[in-house]
Amino acid sequence: MKIAGKVILYNSKEFNEIFDRLFVHMFMLASRILKNDERGKDIAQEAFVKLFQKDTEDFESEKALQTYLYVLVKNACISELRKDKKVQNSPLEDGLSVSQQAFLNEILREETYKLLHKAIAGLSPKAEQVVRLTLEGYSNDDIANELGVTINTVKTVKRRAYKNLRELLGDQYITILFTNFIQFF
Repeated sequence: MKIAGKVILYNSKEFNEIFDRLFVHMFMLASRILKNDERGKDIAQEAFVKLFQKDTEDFESEKALQTYLYVLVKNACISELRKDKKVQNSPLEDGLSVSQQAFLNEILREETYKLLHKAIAGLSPKAEQVVRLTLEGYSNDDIANELGVTINTVKTVKRRAYKNLRELLGDQYITILFTNFIQFF
């Protein structure tokens, strides 16, 4: 396969790095759609096997490859759901079927989740710990006890971390992220 004109062999270091970066996102997407981690893992693995079998593919960028994999995962999930007769593809107002709408929502959630994780990873180590513990549902007191610091230190670190995240992602985006993604941490 080619990505941005560069040949990527399937047994190469480059392919393994791409697999490592993208597999978890394909797995999470499939698991959320199917509501089953084992089946999600199988679907994600199958997507990479199909990619391997089509070694003549030429992708403009890694993002194009990721989109291709999302489509493979979506189609496989829809097939699984149809086999289980859990989705009947009733049209929605915007013309999308239930399964297509769910897929698009999961793609949006996955991309936003990646963006949030990247932004949090860019914080100082202490700020990253505080934000992650907050997202896991820890109170300020719990965080202070966990990290062996005062509650005022937690509040200060949290305030600075949120300021940095707002600068990186914007005020409204942070509000949406923290209200919608707290369950994923």
